[in-house]
Amino acid sequence: MTDHKANREEMAKEYDAINNRLFLIQILILIVLLAAYQFSGASAALADGLTERFGENLWYVTNLVYTVISVFGFAAFMMPFSYYSGYVLEHHYGLSKETFGEWFGDFFKSLMIDLVLAGILFSVVYALLRLIPTWWWLAAAVFYILFAVVLSTVAPVVIMPLFHKFEPLEEGDLTEAVRKMMTQAGINVVGVYKWGLEEKTTTANAAFAGFGKTKRIILGDTLLSGYSQEEILSILAHEIGHYKNKDTTRLMFTSAVLALVGFFVAHHCLVGLTQIFNLGEIYNIAAAPAFIFSLFVFSLISMPFANMHSRRREFAADAYAVKEMGSPESLVSALEKLADQNLSNKEPAPWIEFLLHSHPSMTRRIERARNG
Repeated sequence: MTDHKANREEMAKEYDAINNRLFLIQILILIVLLAAYQFSGASAALADGLTERFGENLWYVTNLVYTVISVFGFAAFMMPFSYYSGYVLEHHYGLSKETFGEWFGDFFKSLMIDLVLAGILFSVVYALLRLIPTWWWLAAAVFYILFAVVLSTVAPVVIMPLFHKFEPLEEGDLTEAVRKMMTQAGINVVGVYKWGLEEKTTTANAAFAGFGKTKRIILGDTLLSGYSQEEILSILAHEIGHYKNKDTTRLMFTSAVLALVGFFVAHHCLVGLTQIFNLGEIYNIAAAPAFIFSLFVFSLISMPFANMHSRRREFAADAYAVKEMGSPESLVSALEKLADQNLSNKEPAPWIEFLLHSHPSMTRRIERARNG
C-alpha cells in the first residue's frame, strides 16, 4: 500500500467519524429544539397570534405562514452545523472548491426550496387532519408518494440546474458507447448530460435523473476527466442495473409502505400527545412540533431497515454491471477510484453501516463484485 493511499484511507476514516458524530449531535439538538418549541409555549403563541391576525376561517393561511416561519427558524438554529459540515469540513479535507459566498448562495437556495416544499406538504397534511381526522394518514401517504414522483420528474429541469450547470455531452466515442449501452438495455432517455461538478467540488458522481419524459443520464465532469471509458461505462452499467432490476419501482413501493406506516404511527402519537399535554385538536398547527417529533422518531427507527433493502439493491446493480461488462475489473477499478476521490470510508464499523449507510461499504462491494 502506497503512503498516499494509506493517508487517504486514514483521512476517509476521520472524515466519516466526524460526520457520524455530527449526525448524532444534530439529532439530539433537533429533539431538544422540538421539545423547547412545543413546551415553552412558543409554538402555541405563534399559532394563536397568526390565527388572531388572519381569522379562524383562513386557517390554511395561518398554517402556511406558521410553517414558513418555523422552517426558517429551525434552519437558523441549525445553520452553524450546516456551515461546519458543508463548508469548513469539506474544505479541510479538500473536497470543496466553493468560496463562502458560493456556499452561502447554495445554502440560501436550498432553504428557499425547503420552505416551498414544507409549505406545500404541511398545508396539505394539516388540511387533511382537519377535514378527515380519522383517515388523514391514509390520504397523506398517497399524497406524499404522488408528490415525490412529481418532484423526481421536475428535479432535473427545475431544481438541479439551480446548483450545477448541465450541458449535453459532446459527441465522441464515449457518447456513442453510452447510447449503444442504453439501446441494448432498452432504455429511452432524453439525453446524456455533463454534470458541472468541477467548479464546486473535487468529488465525482454519476446518476440517472428524472422520471418519465425527463429521465436522463448525468455524468460528472470530475468523472469524465479522471476515469477511463471502461470505468465510466461500468458505473453507467451499475445505474442501468437499477433500471433493469426495477429498483425505482421497488423504491417507490418501499417508500409507500414506510409513508403509510409512518403517518399511521404519527396519527396515534399525535392523538396521544395532544391529549396527554393538552395541546388541543390534532389539526391545531400549534401541535406541529409533536407531529414532527413522531415522524422523526419513526424515520430513525425505520432507517436501518430501509438502508438494508437499499444495500441489497446496490449489490444487485453491481452484479448486473459485472455481467454487462464481462468482468469485474473495470467496476472494481472505478469503485477504488471513487472511494479515494470522494474520501469514502471503505470499511466502516458493521453497526455504523447497518444503521446509517444506504450503500454497502466499498470493501464489501469490491469483494462481492470479484467473487460473485
